[in-house]
Formats: sequence, C-alpha cells, structure tokens
Amino acid sequence: MKYEMLGAASLDGAVLEKELPGASMPDIVLLASALDVRPDDLDANGNLKDLPPPVFGPYVEDEFEFKSIHPGSLFDLGAEDGAEINSGWCPGGSASGGVCKPFNNNRTHWMSTYSGVRNLPIHMAILPGTHNSAFDKQASTAPSSEVCQDVSPHVQLNSGIRVLDIRVQYFSGYPVGHPSRFSIFHSTTNGRTVQYDIVRGVKSYRYGQGWDRRREIVILDFHEFKNFTVAAHAELISILKTSFGDSIISPTYKELSISQIWRLPGYKNTVIAYNNGARDSSFWPGVNQRWIGSNTPSESQLKAFIDRVGSESKPAGELRSIQAARYVLPFFVPKDMSGQLMSWFAAGSAGHPIMKYFIINCDWSLRHRLVDNIIHSNYFRAQALGLQDLKYLNAGDPAIQGTSPVRHAMLSINNQHWAARVTLPPIVDDEPHRLLVCSDADAEIQLDLQGSDVALEHVTLVKGDALAFVCLDGSRRWALQVQECTPAEQGHSIPAPGDGEKFIRYAISHGNYAPLVSLPKLAEANSVVMVVSIALLETRIRDGLGPNDFEHVIRPGETCAFTYDAETGSWSLESVMKNVITD
Repeated sequence: MKYEMLGAASLDGAVLEKELPGASMPDIVLLASALDVRPDDLDANGNLKDLPPPVFGPYVEDEFEFKSIHPGSLFDLGAEDGAEINSGWCPGGSASGGVCKPFNNNRTHWMSTYSGVRNLPIHMAILPGTHNSAFDKQASTAPSSEVCQDVSPHVQLNSGIRVLDIRVQYFSGYPVGHPSRFSIFHSTTNGRTVQYDIVRGVKSYRYGQGWDRRREIVILDFHEFKNFTVAAHAELISILKTSFGDSIISPTYKELSISQIWRLPGYKNTVIAYNNGARDSSFWPGVNQRWIGSNTPSESQLKAFIDRVGSESKPAGELRSIQAARYVLPFFVPKDMSGQLMSWFAAGSAGHPIMKYFIINCDWSLRHRLVDNIIHSNYFRAQALGLQDLKYLNAGDPAIQGTSPVRHAMLSINNQHWAARVTLPPIVDDEPHRLLVCSDADAEIQLDLQGSDVALEHVTLVKGDALAFVCLDGSRRWALQVQECTPAEQGHSIPAPGDGEKFIRYAISHGNYAPLVSLPKLAEANSVVMVVSIALLETRIRDGLGPNDFEHVIRPGETCAFTYDAETGSWSLESVMKNVITD
C-alpha cells in the first residue's frame, strides 16, 4: 500500500514530497509520526510494507509417563533462603533458549493433567504469568532495556504460562483490519501485534500438535491502552469477541471451579481481563497488578514489598497478580532473579511462601522452575480450602434429597437420566457450595428453583442450557450466578442474556433509575429477564414487538420475571414468589 496522501501531510509548515526515494531514517520517523504508523512499517519510499502473518513452529514437549493425580511427581523446588544463584538457574533440568526443561512433568497441558487447580475458581488459583509478555527476544525489534522474556507468547503458553500481560498502542494510520493497528508496546513498539501474536498465538497453542490443550485456561490481561479512543476500544473489543467467540469465559462464572467451567457447553477456556471501563460484559475487570511503583528497587525492597502483598486480603472474585520484577543500573535492564524467585515462591506444603499469592508475574519467567512450583502448590491450596474433586449427579441421585453434602458438583440431565422435574439439592451445612446444572436431554425439563435466590418457582431447561449456583456465605441458599446490569450501563433497553447464558438481571435503584425500560427485541428461546427494583419510584416495562404487546409497571421493592417465547417473538410475565432475597 502506498500513501498517496503524503503530499498533503505537513510538518513544521513544510510539505512532504509524494515520493521519498532513499529517504533518511529521520524523514521516515517524521512521516510515520504524521501518518500515525510505526516507522518500521514504512519502506524508503514512504510506502506501507506488507506484514507477513506469523509462522508458529510445532512445539513438541518431551514425552514422559506423567502422573495425573498425586503431586508426588513434582518436587519441592525451593532454593535455600537468601541463596544467591547464578543467572539461568534451572534445578533438576536443563536450560535451552531461555526455557528450563523439566525432566518429570509436563507444562503444555498441566491444568488437565495434575489435580489441584481444577478444583479452584480461576481467581483463587495460583497461576504463572509473564511481565510485559510480548517483549521477548524473538520479536522483530525491541530495545534491550525493554526485552524481559526469552520466548514469544506462543512458546510461553506451551511452556506452562497461563497469564499474558498485554499493553496495546492504537495506530489510526493503518486501515481497519491491519494487524499493526493494535500493536504491542511498552515505552516503544517491537513489531508484535494483538491479532497476530496474541490472538493467533493463543489459537495456534490451543490447536497445536500433540496434546489436547483446549481445556487449559488462559487469561489475557489487557492492562494498558495507549492513544485509544472510544471507537478504538469498540474496534478492539469486536476483534477479541469475534476471534475468541464462545471460548470466552464470562465473569458470571467466576465462582465456579475450573473443572465446572470445563463442563459448560463448548470449550470455554479464555478469560479476557480488560483494564478499562469500556470493556464488554463478557470481559472481566483488569488484573489488579500489585507493583512496587519503582523500576529500580533494591532486592531487599522488592522482597519486602512481595511479603507485604502476600499478607493482604484479596477481594472475592478479583484477579490479582504480584509483579516480581525489577530493573538494574547502570544499563537499566531487567534483572534475572531466578534463584531469588525460587526462594521467595518456594513450594512443598500448605505453609510454603508461594501459598500467599495468586498470579505471579516476573521477567525471564521460564529460566527457572517456578511454573512447576505453581503446579505443585495448587494441590495444597485446594486441600487447604477443602475443595475436593467434582461430584457428578443425575436426576435420580440420592444426594439431591439431602442424604449427603453436595459442595462441589455437577447435576447432569440427559436422555438416560431424565425426569420431568428436577430439584436443586439442599444445602446441609455452612461450607462453601458450588453447583453447575446442565441439560443435554432432548426433552425439556422443569428445574425447581426453591431454595435459591431466584423469584421463580421453576425454569424450563432445554438441551444445551446451563445454570450455575453457589452458596459461599453460609446462608444455605443457592445464589444464581447471573449477569447483572443497570440503566447506567445499558440505558433504557434491557439486553438479552448473552454468551450462552439463560438469565439476565436488570437492577433499578434510586441512584440508578429509569422511568421506562424496554425488554430485548430478540432472545434465545426460554431466556429469562429478571427486573429488580429498589428505587423510590415505579418503572414502566414495555414489550412492544410481539402480538401480545403489553406494558407492565414495577413498583419499589418488587421483582418481575419475563420469559421469551421464540414462536411468537414476545415476552410473557411470570408469577414470582414473595420474600425471595435477590440482592
């Protein structure tokens, strides 16, 4: 592509020539700045170069006889306290190309191989991350002071990393759809892009040769946005939603365990954390990156900060990372702290230091065996929290009658185990409970919702439906995990349940009020909209599209529920139970 517009570009009052044969680098830099593109993407004539798509080589992990249940196949890999160990420390393995190769466990699909992590909600798991994930030695260009990883995001994922720290710069000068329009940056750019190196890198990882990686949960932490506009956010969000589609894990499911998420329809395996208020409802809030606030702290200062973060309480549902990285002078380069990290995040029991943390981000993240420490430690975290393996129930299971605690379960309805009406299992103690209800039956069923915070007596489930419930507060009442929205977020038009979800809850309050709201124009069959009002004034709810047009008035303190009839294209008002807590 040639920029024919060059003759109209003006810098310091001077008109640029239409062609720049043999232009010097300062000319190219000025031109790139005027056009809002990267200088490296312009040739000597001022034309935009072709950006070839990335080629991801096959990643073949050494094949061992893996042990899938007990963590005894992993060793306590912690270093001696205070030990100063040389760069590239790789205990019990061999380092090659910046990656410590283990000898007795896998990393490519470690979540689905080893017990522990699968019994934890994503936000409670200990996960390996990389700081400035796409600033690596394999990128096309990058100043040495900013390169802090050895290998590409694609290789990082294959080597066990599960959280990518992504910082994006928007360039308006590229045409819509050009990968460089959303480039990776730190203080500069390095040629990596969201569409090529993150989106395609993740997809190549998922469907690479060898082991099945589709159950591995990956968090894409979009942490910083440079030169973004409202329209740029909308464009990037559209790219992410289109690219990852049904694989996106909605924050609705944040309290489910990873093994329950695996049982949702399709392969849901990607969390998009978006550190901006423009984020889509299917995205999680950005990761709370706990950073010391200085690039060049001393080792002792960083260690003290890490210890302090380890003693903090984390809000429920929050994704939180510790940034265990620092630069050193006089050259201002990322420090390889392999030995220190293996000591600061030592593993081996429920009392080891690593147990205080969640996502651990560091530089040169694969030169040591921190990934293996993390794999090992999730087993102890699940044990300490009393989270056992997923229990499978069916419609006729005695546990549904309350004969035994059902704390971590999946209730599966299928053609073999079918009943016209199924009840939620009672909660018989004050321990945390998590339940996923899935229907794969050809015939409809009625799920009795008594014992939950849903103001309906029952809901109709069809094939493919899934409902998530938790009880984490000792109330012995199931809480439906549902997308919630307000007039401030959605305006006066209530959105339809999305991302494969059956319910949506629209909350009206005195500080977040709308006098008139409209039900969705279209929705999936048997979708349910719940409207809850704690406002001081009444609100009118309209459905003006179907043959049975109506307007309903919801008064302060009331809950209304509407079910979508796909045949008539209209909503019907349902009877609700009184005195049901819905907050």
